[in-house]
Amino acid sequence: MSHLIIEQGKGVGAEVSVPSAGMKFGRSPANDLVLEDPAAMLFHGRFFFKSDGSLWVTDFGAGEKTVVGGIPIDEYQLKSGDLVEVGETAFRIINTTQEDAVAPPPAPPAPVPVPEPPPPPAPAAALGGEEIDLGFKGGRKTRSKPQAAVEATPQQAKGSLMHRLMQVIVILLVLGVLVFIVPQLLEMVEDTPEVVVKKETMALSYERVQADTRNIFRYYLELDEKGNLSMAIDDLKNNRHIQKQKKVEETVMLHLAVSIDDAGFFEVDSDYAGTSQGQYDLYDIAVQRNRRFQQIKVLNREPPAEIKRTVSVIEDFALSELGISHTFFKDNAKLLELAEEALNLGGARYAERDVRYGNLAEAIRNYSEAMLYLETFEPKPAIYRKASEGLLRANTERNDRYKEHMFSAEQSIRLQEWDAASKQLRILSELIPERNDPRHDTISSKLLNVEQHLR
Repeated sequence: MSHLIIEQGKGVGAEVSVPSAGMKFGRSPANDLVLEDPAAMLFHGRFFFKSDGSLWVTDFGAGEKTVVGGIPIDEYQLKSGDLVEVGETAFRIINTTQEDAVAPPPAPPAPVPVPEPPPPPAPAAALGGEEIDLGFKGGRKTRSKPQAAVEATPQQAKGSLMHRLMQVIVILLVLGVLVFIVPQLLEMVEDTPEVVVKKETMALSYERVQADTRNIFRYYLELDEKGNLSMAIDDLKNNRHIQKQKKVEETVMLHLAVSIDDAGFFEVDSDYAGTSQGQYDLYDIAVQRNRRFQQIKVLNREPPAEIKRTVSVIEDFALSELGISHTFFKDNAKLLELAEEALNLGGARYAERDVRYGNLAEAIRNYSEAMLYLETFEPKPAIYRKASEGLLRANTERNDRYKEHMFSAEQSIRLQEWDAASKQLRILSELIPERNDPRHDTISSKLLNVEQHLR
């Protein structure tokens, strides 16, 4: 069942199916959908299904944002007919149904009609009966008393007085109780301790081991409740050992917890184990969210769809936060080839920095990609040094240009030259397209204010 069709870029007309485990896309060969598009990021984004069967696309925070319907997105629910643009490639959504989607529940039965209450009885006058005088009419009373009626006796008058006296006593008792009880209730309310809402907690560990008679590869990721993220990678064959740490923001942890829930991790209720001659292939995932904890191991077996989605979520998170993924551990010759390609592309964009303002940002991105491919190399090859020098040179020039154009923009704002200010701020938006750069927020805020004056 196809979900996408390529409308622009290489492979126009080709139809693509999104598997239940989701599909990462980008220029790197490690992606499920490899884009031969120089404008796309190494790891650009991912198509995936949520637990309700809806099709979504997420952006990995790329400089070149994923665009849906002409609007840059971070995460977006797709519908048939949507156009998803990734760099110079465009996909048309032709189907959003998951292959193993569950049929919707039957509609509830229609409510049983309730009969209307009967109308009230007609007044006595309408029925032809004698009109009763309640004593509110003026003038003399014309209707004579019935024979059964008699004058009130002294005993009846005494009873009526006692009844009224009892009513007064009851009212006084109620007032007395209120005077005594209300202050105590107010004191109890003041002494009631504040209800403290406990914040959500999140922790996880993820271990991936691939071993055979020639090599042992181990990837271990751990995130504790305080947001301390650590990673260790050991590759015995290539003698590579990497360790990284980072402090993760609470909002990022909450987003990760929700994504793991949506992947269906807590719906898996048992481990999976198989046998394989001369190989050891392990997935070991443990997640604790608030008071809920679950650990699942998959050994020498194809993981179920829920585990595949969970692994993809965790590995994408590690790549975003630490800048490295175990999928980079390919053959050294292939990594060198990819790094050299990114280095050459960065040099070409830097040489054309005066042709288009955005070329300088693309050069920075390409130099960073080249260094990322070589992150696990020890000692670092010459390409890494060239990429590092190119990155420093491009960043320095971009910082200088940022100061120059921001000075011109602020001067135009002070002089209320709104068209000139808007032009300078749009140039700055091309220079600093990365949303995780604090300068991007400054530019966006100023541009929004200027555009209000142009309306």
